[in-house]
Amino acid sequence: LPWVNIAKGEDNIYNIVIKRGGVVKSIDRNPFSTNFKSIRLDELLQHTIKRVTLITILTVLFTFSLNAQDFIQKELVHDGVQREYMVYVPSIYDGSVKVPLVLNFHGFGTSNYTHYRYYSDMTNIADTANFILVYPQGAAGSDGYPHWNIESDYSKSDIDDLGFTSIMIDSLVNLFRIDTLRVYATGFSNGAFFTYDLGCRLADKIAAIAPVAGTMPQVSFDECDATKPTSVISFHGTADNDSPYNGIQGYNLSYDEINEFWSNFNETDTNAKITEINTNNEDGSSVELYSWENGINCSSVNHFKIIDGGHSWPNSGGQDSGKGNDGVNKDIDANNLIWNFMAQYNLYGRLDCNEVTNSDEESNLKPYYNLEQNYPNPFNPNTRISFSLARNENVSLEVFNLQGRSVVKLIDESLHSGEHSVHFNARNLSSGVYFYKLSTSSFIKTKKMLLIK
Repeated sequence: LPWVNIAKGEDNIYNIVIKRGGVVKSIDRNPFSTNFKSIRLDELLQHTIKRVTLITILTVLFTFSLNAQDFIQKELVHDGVQREYMVYVPSIYDGSVKVPLVLNFHGFGTSNYTHYRYYSDMTNIADTANFILVYPQGAAGSDGYPHWNIESDYSKSDIDDLGFTSIMIDSLVNLFRIDTLRVYATGFSNGAFFTYDLGCRLADKIAAIAPVAGTMPQVSFDECDATKPTSVISFHGTADNDSPYNGIQGYNLSYDEINEFWSNFNETDTNAKITEINTNNEDGSSVELYSWENGINCSSVNHFKIIDGGHSWPNSGGQDSGKGNDGVNKDIDANNLIWNFMAQYNLYGRLDCNEVTNSDEESNLKPYYNLEQNYPNPFNPNTRISFSLARNENVSLEVFNLQGRSVVKLIDESLHSGEHSVHFNARNLSSGVYFYKLSTSSFIKTKKMLLIK
């Protein structure tokens, strides 16, 4: 028999998650779920659960396919807009260990399902590597087409996609055992633009990025406020007419400019190692791999320049090979290359970056500023807040209510660089939304948490 997770959300609506043979199905619309309880179907009759009946459970099970391609369809409301995303849970996920999270963003004017089905199906990789895979859905812009909004003077809407992505990550962390140090982003075309933006403006949550067939927006370059090195793997065709390889003056950078920016930002080797790849003589294109290595915390920049390649996802099943804008390169498999690259890194740098220093004991990893989401969240009444400091300095960590009044100061002292964690007990506070703010002389960050009693 399968097991059933039943979770009571903040609005007293019950969330049902059914798992059988490693595949999960959800029939809720509530992103915040707590009080998880696992029961077998033969135990249901022994429990009294409001608004959930055995008939509902059996109906869902009857229509629940055991195909490995099943997704959890999730929704949340952000900034007054209802947003959607598809979640794929690998068959080997059992919640016993924390797993990485991969966000895969579709291109302009299409859907998350179309992107998954015809461009970037990474479910087989997730099944073997054990990571949660998410395909978010862009909201409609002023012209009615789904898109990812890069906030600038030429935005197609005022949709807050950065905020949506951040809250979506938090919601997934609440639902699954996610390794928050290993959250990755990839995307196609307009989704690639947005992926670059995430690397700059959501760097405290994104460990590595993988843009495909999309260049870096000028506004992302101008306003990049990343607080740490971010490793980048990118793919782009020289015959791409939709997103020109040489950029668009004032709107998008050329790839020469993009690679120079990220290699300088990560402080990698100045000169790239170049590798020629041409394993398929019938696809009308070839590949040059440019690799900049040895950056801060072993960060790197890899760029696959696809000579005569078009606006496509390399080795995608839904596109034909050939030269020109619609041609697909078959020399490389972008899905596997993306995962193999990103899997090497977490928020601190490359996982095996443990080169010995003169002391023969210290790691060469350089600390950076970061404020993590409290865990658990929602909570009652205990939770833990973790953060990182780039240097020794005076630190303030304070909790505020919705009216902006301080309710408790958790830290007000000088701390050393590196990772820190503090326990917060809210037994004297009432249920509701609270904010916690980390302040130093050079870094300020605020996050939201939910207390449910």
